[in-house]
Amino acid sequence: MDQDLKLVRRCQRGDLQAFRKLVERYEGRIYTLACSISGDREVARDAAQEAFFRAYQALPNFRAESGFYTWLYRIAVNTCLNAARKERRRPDGVSLEALVESGKVSPERLFETRHPENDLERTELQESIQAVLNRLSPDHRTVVVLKDIEGLSQDEIADALNCSVGTVKSRLSRARAHLRDLLRPVYTEWTGGEPA
Repeated sequence: MDQDLKLVRRCQRGDLQAFRKLVERYEGRIYTLACSISGDREVARDAAQEAFFRAYQALPNFRAESGFYTWLYRIAVNTCLNAARKERRRPDGVSLEALVESGKVSPERLFETRHPENDLERTELQESIQAVLNRLSPDHRTVVVLKDIEGLSQDEIADALNCSVGTVKSRLSRARAHLRDLLRPVYTEWTGGEPA
């Protein structure tokens, strides 16, 4: 029996300390997931807390048909998508191309050794990448985050989203194509050529 399942079984018997351990184990990943899906740290914080609350409430019904991690991700993704729908807002993030054009981000400096003077550029780039992700539909953004950022397999994503693997493949293909279109001007600006 894996460690998560042991903790879940203890939670189901009323051990709150076991649930705290599960939260500690996954809170960073769930918060990161929520940030990536919502694009807003405040919304992400609330959604992550709500996801753990819902998971705790649903633990008595957990049957281990999938891994705890996948089950928790399904709850978190649904909570984040619901929060994003309620917010119906997108941050006014600056596009990558605008940052490059303004001179605020130098592609060469982003790959230099970390120095305090380029930390701001890195932060701006991260925010810009999030802004580009936010231009994807919630369904497409979610599969990209789960696959390319969180590293889940297509089977795990299908399980987390409660859809078929074919649907995951289709959404991922469309999302990546849209991302390529959104990022092409930035790539061209940085390298002086078209992506291969």
